[in-house]
Amino acid sequence: MALQYGLLLGLIYIAITTAVTIFLPKMILFYSLKFAGYLIYLVMVGVFASMIRKANGGYMEFREVFGAIFIMLLVAGLMSFIYNYIYILYIDTHYMDKVRQSTITFMEKFNTPPDKVDEALKKFDEQVAESKTFHLGKNLMAYCGGLLMDCLFGLIVCAAVKRKRPEFGV
Repeated sequence: MALQYGLLLGLIYIAITTAVTIFLPKMILFYSLKFAGYLIYLVMVGVFASMIRKANGGYMEFREVFGAIFIMLLVAGLMSFIYNYIYILYIDTHYMDKVRQSTITFMEKFNTPPDKVDEALKKFDEQVAESKTFHLGKNLMAYCGGLLMDCLFGLIVCAAVKRKRPEFGV
């Protein structure tokens, strides 16, 4: 059941991420919507964990809930990671150019000195050049870092969803 919810969660997150890219030129709105999308993602984790608990008779220990959430996050995160990679390299090949232009517009809007803009763009261009070569180790570390962050929020969801079976005879 956790695997199925993980697949559904991954599809939901991919849909949110794709929809939010429309607002990339408006950087503040883009990141605000991206944050809101992540909150929706976390709420859905809680909803799915509650549904799993209900399917298990309404009771689950903390470790059982966390195991289910971990599987959901693992699957959804992997789907999102693969989708982002495919999206940037094959679907929207100008995505990084759009991010670069959006960064310039944002910095100019806030009267950032030209030397600071140039410095930021130099770092950005270096990161883009580095990202064009696939590094399994770096990509795996990025995925694991994201999974770790999701699991920290997953612990909060576990605390809210867990429900111990009442002890009989007490």
